[in-house]
This record gives sequence, structure tokens and C-alpha cells, in this order.
Amino acid sequence: MNLLNNTLIFLQSSNNNDLLDKLNQTTEKATPGSFSAWDNILQLLGLCILLVIILIAAYYTSRFVGKYKLGQLRSSNFEVIESYKINLNNLLLLVRIADRYVVLGVSKDHITFITELEKDKILTREVKEVEKLSFNQILDRFKSKKE
Repeated sequence: MNLLNNTLIFLQSSNNNDLLDKLNQTTEKATPGSFSAWDNILQLLGLCILLVIILIAAYYTSRFVGKYKLGQLRSSNFEVIESYKINLNNLLLLVRIADRYVVLGVSKDHITFITELEKDKILTREVKEVEKLSFNQILDRFKSKKE
């Protein structure tokens, strides 16, 4: 309130021309100077470097989180053995919980226990470990198949 009174007193006591001159001087100081082409190029380069830093940080963060979650999944008592999609919003899941196997019906809003299965009644597929090949080895195999 005190600031408002001081401002009113200042406005009343000063001359209109003085007030306009002071306002014009402050607006001249507030306007930015002209930028050269080099300033624009440097700003663009700085933004590109910042983008690369953000992308690198996102990559390493996602790798760290992925490894952390994978470690949690390996030591988990839950494992989805198989899923069968009935329609768009419904599916059947065969889930291993500790040493028990259960069939669950999963919909958009509900999860329903259907039955429990014995381990010897479940058909499992053997998953072969695939050898890791370098890009050159894959490319050579692809070329040999074409010939």
C-alpha cells in the first residue's frame, strides 16, 4: 500500500514530459540488441549438443532400469507361461506362482481365477538358445542364401 502511495505522489509531482522521458529511457534499455548470424549458429549448436546429451542420458537410464527390472523378474515367484487372446479385451493366462500353476481369465476390469493345473499336465516347449552372431556373420549367411 505504501508503494502505491509513493507512486501516486511521484506521478502527481512530476512533469508529464519528465515522466515520458524516463519511460522512454527504460524501454530503450530493455530492447535487446541485434543478433548476428554467428550468434544464431552458436545457439543452434548449443541446442543440438543439449539434445545429444539428453538422448544419451535417456539411453543409459533406460538400460539401467531395464537391467534392474530384469533382475527383479528373474528372482520372482510369478511367471506367465502362456497367454491366449480370446478377443480384444479378454485373455487367458497360464501363470506359475511359486510351484503352482493356475489359469486366470483377464478382462479389462477383472481378473478371474479359473482353475489350478498340475505340473505334469502342462505342455512346455523347449526354448533353444540361439547363438549370438555378429552383423557380418548374419550378412554372410544372407548372401549365401541368395546365391
